[in-house]
Amino acid sequence: MNQTAQPVAIGINARLFPINWRPVSQEIAFARSLGCDCIQIHGREQGVDAAYLGMPLAAVGDMLISNDVSAVMEIVVRLGANGRTASGLTPLDVLRNNLDAIRALAIRHVHWHFAPATWLTDAELRALEEALIDTLRAGTDLARAHGFTLALEHNEPDVPLFARIEAITQALEAAPDLGFVWDLNHTPPDELDAWLDLAPRMTLLHVSDTPLPAVNYHLPLGQGSIDFEARFRELRERGYRGAAILEIGGVPKSGGFGRDTDEALCDSVARLRRATRA
Repeated sequence: MNQTAQPVAIGINARLFPINWRPVSQEIAFARSLGCDCIQIHGREQGVDAAYLGMPLAAVGDMLISNDVSAVMEIVVRLGANGRTASGLTPLDVLRNNLDAIRALAIRHVHWHFAPATWLTDAELRALEEALIDTLRAGTDLARAHGFTLALEHNEPDVPLFARIEAITQALEAAPDLGFVWDLNHTPPDELDAWLDLAPRMTLLHVSDTPLPAVNYHLPLGQGSIDFEARFRELRERGYRGAAILEIGGVPKSGGFGRDTDEALCDSVARLRRATRA
């Protein structure tokens, strides 16, 4: 089979952050100008609305269609030891709060990114991972009923909730319909092969650079030391054909917000496109 017959779709992360906000209309147009296939919208605890996006949901859906850009959604959910957010919501509550946006934007891929809201002991973290298994099963049932795929993203080792491959593997085994979002910039070099083995369950990639062996810097491509051509070659060999979303900038390790400039994204998209086609 020709490995380049089905190129990896490329997307960018919409810059809808509180101190780095742009109307989503500008982000969609910018994604299209770069030749991107998709854009990542972040879900919110109380749901995505017109105030967050800068225009009504229906208008955003129309703009996505007219620009031939699809949307995916990441929902970061910060949880306490009780499995609830600071406002008392469960991950399922948060997912339901975003269903209107998922429908209006014709989103077909959603993923949860769980993080501890406060410092938790190792025992509390392991108990929380175990307790969330039923939530993951219920989430995939809800996703199936509404016509989208639900996945789980892992964390870097310093954010030790669903950061261990054992925890991710257990979740994927327990929830057969659950996808996996692999962040290349979260993975220590000595664990690389084990994570690559999960390629058959990967439904989305997050891509940024980092000065290995340090991880989670979210640098523009070329400013760290990841060999992206090698990563995508290995992924192709394992059958991955999903999308790759650039997530550059915005992490204190990399100097804080501001590295996801138009110029940096333009250069990183070009580098990513070369790496996926090499």
